Amino acid sequence: MVDPRDPGTIAMLLSHKKRRGRPPTGNAKTAAERMRAYRARHVTVKSDVLRSVISQCQEIQQLLESNQALRNELDAAYAEIERLRSGPGK
Repeated sequence: MVDPRDPGTIAMLLSHKKRRGRPPTGNAKTAAERMRAYRARHVTVKSDVLRSVISQCQEIQQLLESNQALRNELDAAYAEIERLRSGPGK
């Protein structure tokens, strides 16, 4: 408002209201850019990851096979011990 009694005041422009929220930066991405970045972040399975998983599965399979062989050997040893304990005298 201008005071009519004061010649030094000037009219202020009050038509510009302050916007709500974060001020724009001018670097907004398009929807395609946002989707491209999303897909890059959420890649399901890369080939090198798949190869490492396959090699780990093969190592686990070898460990399971060696474990089973050791269990069979232990069962044979227990059977031999039982046979020796029962002995020819019994």
